[in-house]
Amino acid sequence: MRIDFYANWSNVRQETVTDLPDDMPREQIIEQAHAVMTAHPGRAHTAAVRTDEGGPLLFVYRDGRVRDPQ
Repeated sequence: MRIDFYANWSNVRQETVTDLPDDMPREQIIEQAHAVMTAHPGRAHTAAVRTDEGGPLLFVYRDGRVRDPQ
């Protein structure tokens, strides 16, 4: 599993965290995403949690919203 971080609503990827365990609990994924966004203010606005193949699993936003893919 990986987390791709984006600067804003565009598709400009700023950073990727890889090699996360596939069985990582949802709350821990959200905490990890928020920690990276907090560490890089202005660089990361949205986190897309994806499978290693790129399929979307979860979207986490700086403002605290969490959304499942549609």
